Amino acid sequence: MGIVKRFYQSNRHMKLAIILAPLLAIGGYILAGIYLDDKMDAQQGTDKPLALQPGCQLLTGVCELLHREIAVNIAIEEKDGRQLFYLSASTPLRGVLAAFGDSPPLAMLSRGDAKKWVLEPQHPIVTGTQVKLAISGDKNRYFAEIPVTD
Repeated sequence: MGIVKRFYQSNRHMKLAIILAPLLAIGGYILAGIYLDDKMDAQQGTDKPLALQPGCQLLTGVCELLHREIAVNIAIEEKDGRQLFYLSASTPLRGVLAAFGDSPPLAMLSRGDAKKWVLEPQHPIVTGTQVKLAISGDKNRYFAEIPVTD
């Protein structure tokens, strides 16, 4: 009871300081986190992982990969008896490398603008293969590994 009595007997400046100190500490902590996140994202030349979204079935549908700065959709399509690997991004890209299983990486070809890319793999992509992507954007590089499932 003595603490409450002392609080009410103190001057208004002390009361204001006691009430505002925790709020300022929490606000400063949150703003420092936001500032540092923005500063880290602004660093050029860093490698960032793309997160594979749930429900990815590459052979039968479209898979989505996300990062805070970019969204990428990938798909495999059969055309005229050959398999084509497609990639489309939310922002223009400088280049894309794709590797299937243990094969060496292959450069994807841009389809018009720098947001859509295509590649014809040397060997058919089957269930159980790992698809590895290396994507070069304007500021950063992104990477991902996608397991191929039906």
